Amino acid sequence: MDSYISCCWLVLYLFFGGGSTVTIQGYVGDVVTLTCKYDARHYGTLSVCWGRGHIPNSGCGNEVLRTEGVKVTHRASVRYNLQGDLRAGDVSLTITQAQVKDSGLYGCRVDIPGWFNDQKHHLALVIKPAPETTPEPWISRESTTVGYAKAPETTPEPWISRESTTVGYAKAPETTPEPWISRESTTVGYAKEQTTTMQTTMGLSVPPDPPRVAIQEISARSISVWWSAGFDGNTPITGFHLECKSQSDSWVDGVRGSNILPWKRETAVNDLRPFYTYNIRMFTKNDMGLSKPSNELTITTKESAPDGPPQDVKLEALSSHSIRVTWRAPELSLQNGLIRGYQLRYGEYSPQERLPVRVVHLMDGSESFTMNSLQEATKYSVTLHTINRAGLGPSSQEHVCSTLTNEHSTSTIATTTSSTETWLLVTDSPTQGQRVDDFSTTRALSNSTTDPALSKKEQSGHLVAILVPVLVLGLLVVMAIIWQFRRTTLKKGNWKILWKNNDFLSFGDSEPAL
Repeated sequence: MDSYISCCWLVLYLFFGGGSTVTIQGYVGDVVTLTCKYDARHYGTLSVCWGRGHIPNSGCGNEVLRTEGVKVTHRASVRYNLQGDLRAGDVSLTITQAQVKDSGLYGCRVDIPGWFNDQKHHLALVIKPAPETTPEPWISRESTTVGYAKAPETTPEPWISRESTTVGYAKAPETTPEPWISRESTTVGYAKEQTTTMQTTMGLSVPPDPPRVAIQEISARSISVWWSAGFDGNTPITGFHLECKSQSDSWVDGVRGSNILPWKRETAVNDLRPFYTYNIRMFTKNDMGLSKPSNELTITTKESAPDGPPQDVKLEALSSHSIRVTWRAPELSLQNGLIRGYQLRYGEYSPQERLPVRVVHLMDGSESFTMNSLQEATKYSVTLHTINRAGLGPSSQEHVCSTLTNEHSTSTIATTTSSTETWLLVTDSPTQGQRVDDFSTTRALSNSTTDPALSKKEQSGHLVAILVPVLVLGLLVVMAIIWQFRRTTLKKGNWKILWKNNDFLSFGDSEPAL
């Protein structure tokens, strides 16, 4: 009944309201695709929604799927998927295991920035029941003998055997039936024998077809995949087998496998390394064995904040007012992405007090920094963090070094002390795990910018630059008011100020002298 109502509604829509709507037909169980694309090169990746029925003024009515850029944020069923290249603007809707109730009008809305710019597409889907096919007579190739299945009692027409040239008579049957032909043999016989042979042929079981695998979502340490099953090989599917490996390994070495229940169509691969490339494939299983491998996916996980601090941090006192810091990048397996720079924090060392520290972001790829304008014969503590696109890594071990006195002419290598105290007072600095975008405008600082006196001069210079234009503008406004006032008094007459005994002022108006 539902299918009948859907088909009637669809026909009425096509005849009276949807002349330009594209119609797509399919059968029950098929995989159908409703095409929708936009110019991603011009607009970039946009938000898209799919809904059932006509597209309203905003959003999608009866929404079945929505995506924000390349991420799917809503899905009404696991049968609805986006298998196109989202970054290229292909947001076509794919429906797996199509059903008759899927018939109807679908709308695709692409949210293009601006007023009344949204791109809309309407597509009509018609799902028909799978056609019933009548098996044709089959022919057996095992024999080439032509004859009757049962010897007749009366004299028939002579019969001829293809395997010999002997011509003979047999008893003719009372009624001669119509002959049937088997695909497995060329024997002509009665239809009763055909039934038994057909049942044996149709019951043949084979391994299933491989599934079709696609990516659903990628994060730093997991990958979400979905798939569609193919032909089951005349035997129910008993499960799926997923394999994942590093791109540098073969499918024999370093493979992680997992068995999945037969009714599932999506899963997640967890405990992966950030910013690492993997290969994924899948097999379908039934009682006859495994299918051939599916299509192979190559995926690179997203970046994550570094898991390790900089290595080999060393401090060297160069003079009574400067200390040089050197280090190396963290281990490659702990970087979790491309290193964009380092954060250096330093200040006077005092275990008893909470002293302020200075924060420097070194985004030029260097692995050394010289702290200048320091106090003579004073201890300073230094810690380092690694920065990538995902944020800050953990802090390095605290290192302490003292500047030289004027009497010393040679530099000394600093000693390293460990500290678990959190007495450092950090101001205006990002915390561990904060995204680098928050301070992406920070440029690499030179040694001179670490002097607080210079910072005060810069602040005073900015204040002067703001106050001077304000004062000039105010003076111009006052002069304009005075000029307007004088012009008015010259037209109407001169103002006279009359002094009275009660010391109050009164104003009189007189005509200007000719």
